[in-house]
Amino acid sequence: MTTIRIFRTEGHITAVTVEGHTGYAEEGSDIVCAAVSALTQGALLGIREVAGIGAESRVSDGRLTFRLKEHNEKSDAILETMRLALLDVTKGYPRYIRMED
Repeated sequence: MTTIRIFRTEGHITAVTVEGHTGYAEEGSDIVCAAVSALTQGALLGIREVAGIGAESRVSDGRLTFRLKEHNEKSDAILETMRLALLDVTKGYPRYIRMED
């Protein structure tokens, strides 16, 4: 199971941690894992390149974490969109993803 934790400061998403493997299918064929990875890594890219915000990040096998150094309207929109999309995936595959917000 994959656990997604979203951390907030004064209502703004400031950090995200994704841990574990979904176990939906074999590595390389796991569409649930691919969705979570694409959404979180896409959000991190958007924070850095579109919102222009610095973010500390770490990626290892079965784990992605990132923490924003600050926030702005663009980063808020990117991260809220990521959260809503992840929530949608979680609702579709509740046996494989747990989300804490």
